[in-house]
Amino acid sequence: MKKIKIIHILISKGFAGSEKYLCDLIDYQSKFFDVSAIILKKNIMLKRYVNKNVKTFQVIDFFKKTQITKIISKNKPDIIHTHLSNAAKCVRKSNKFKIIATAHMSSKNSILKNCDALIVSNNTQFKEAAKSFKGALFKSYLWTRLKPITKSKLKIKSELKIPKNNIVFGSIGRFHPQKGFDLILKKFKQEAPKNSTLLLIGSGHEEFSKKIKNYKNIILLGHIDNIANYYNLLDVAVFASRWETFGFALVEAMQFELPIISSVHIGNKDWIKKFKIKRCNFNEKKKIFSNIDKTKIKYDLSIFNYRNKCSEISNIYKSLLGDKK
Repeated sequence: MKKIKIIHILISKGFAGSEKYLCDLIDYQSKFFDVSAIILKKNIMLKRYVNKNVKTFQVIDFFKKTQITKIISKNKPDIIHTHLSNAAKCVRKSNKFKIIATAHMSSKNSILKNCDALIVSNNTQFKEAAKSFKGALFKSYLWTRLKPITKSKLKIKSELKIPKNNIVFGSIGRFHPQKGFDLILKKFKQEAPKNSTLLLIGSGHEEFSKKIKNYKNIILLGHIDNIANYYNLLDVAVFASRWETFGFALVEAMQFELPIISSVHIGNKDWIKKFKIKRCNFNEKKKIFSNIDKTKIKYDLSIFNYRNKCSEISNIYKSLLGDKK
């Protein structure tokens, strides 16, 4: 039987959750389908992480829609899967293929008007999309998928000059207002917990450097290739997102059985009650870094299984194509 031909489109300039989603999904789908991806030429980091066995088409900033239309016309896909609004804008509706979008962020119906199907990752998105989206609508949680640990906790502590007995609080994500790193930093400074270190990891950290002058117990790091090594280093994970459609990092911290302090937002409120997660408002005066229990917690992550979630998406493709494949 001829393999379903899929083209993914993600024309972002950085590397965060949407790009990880794409790379993970392509890794899985490349075993079963004829998969390729259209990405922005200047996104060097995304190119670096996309499966090398998958054909990648690179486009430049100018006349992206024209370039993408030509690639689609030449390669004749069955499915086009778009990621983020810029990609959805660049694909014209056609009876030759089905268009599916993943709403990594909130998307306006005007942007999704050409899509045959939409994947969202939480109930709030689903309810909102159901009011106006005319195509097929699906909800699918994200997943946990990390590399094996390659560096010991003690070695990293030594490299970062973290005292061996310090409790290590940490958060992972982009240094963007959305992630609330400023709230974590402010709260940690206010409480100044003894024998503790705060570790903040993610791209765009440079502008925060001046905020931690003279704070030896606060460490900022940029993008890390194998983030599993640093989840393993943490004693407690802290997440203060102002909003999320989902958020990989919280679930990844659960994979490492970490006690977690988290804000509540539309991306996690569907399931956060099921787990022993300390929910808090980072703008309140109540202390959050004090009297923390470092005991590991065994979470049931079956609803975030990588293969199951990717398989769900494959089944969405098949349902759209019906008897054609």
